[in-house]
Amino acid sequence: MSGMTIRRDLAELDHAGLLDRVHGGAVPRRAPAYGSRSSTMRLEKSRIAQAVAKLVEPGASVGIDTGTTCTAVAAELAGRNDLTVITNSFHAAFELRDTRSRVLVLGGLMTPELSLTTSTAAQEKPQIHLDLLILGCGGLSVDRGVTYFDPAEVEVRRTLLDLADRVLVAADHTKFDRKKAMALGGLSIVDLLVTDQTPPSELRRAFTEVVVAS
Repeated sequence: MSGMTIRRDLAELDHAGLLDRVHGGAVPRRAPAYGSRSSTMRLEKSRIAQAVAKLVEPGASVGIDTGTTCTAVAAELAGRNDLTVITNSFHAAFELRDTRSRVLVLGGLMTPELSLTTSTAAQEKPQIHLDLLILGCGGLSVDRGVTYFDPAEVEVRRTLLDLADRVLVAADHTKFDRKKAMALGGLSIVDLLVTDQTPPSELRRAFTEVVVAS
C-alpha cells in the first residue's frame, strides 16, 4: 500500500468523523469531556431547552438522552409534576431530583459521562411507551444523519427510538454538518429539530420541522 493511498484513506476517515489526523498518523476520535462541553454554548443550550420544554405536552411520557443539552432540558422540566420521564443519564436524573413527576432511570454500566449503557434497554425492550424522545447529538449531516461518539450509548438510543411516537433532536448550530463515528440513523428518523440558528439550506430541507429558539 502506497503512502498516497494511506493518506487518502486517513483523509476519508477523518471526513467521516471516525478519527482525527495528527502529525505522523491518526488517533480515534473521542468525545470532549462532559465538563468542558457543559461550559460551552451555555446560553444557546438554555434557550433550546426552554423551547423544548414548551413542546412537552401535559401528562406525556418523555425519554431524555444523555448530553449537556438534554441535561438542560431536564432542568427545565424539573418544575413539572405531570410527566413520566425515562432516562439513562445520571446528569438528567439529578436535575429532576426534586420533581413531582415520575422518573425512571434505566440501569446498566456507568460511563465517564455518567450515562448508563449495556442496560436492559439495549438488550430487550422495556415495557414502556414514549410519547416523545428527546435526543442530543454529536453531529447532524445529510449524508450520515444523526451521529454520536459512543457505540454503547447509541444502542440504548436505538432501543428507545423504537418505543417513541415522536423524536425531537435538541442541538445547537455547532452540530450542523458535523459527523461523528457512530450513526443512529438518517435525518428521516427525526420529527422535529430544536436549535438556536436556522440550519444551512440543504440540511434544513432534510428535516420535517425545525424550531429556532429565540
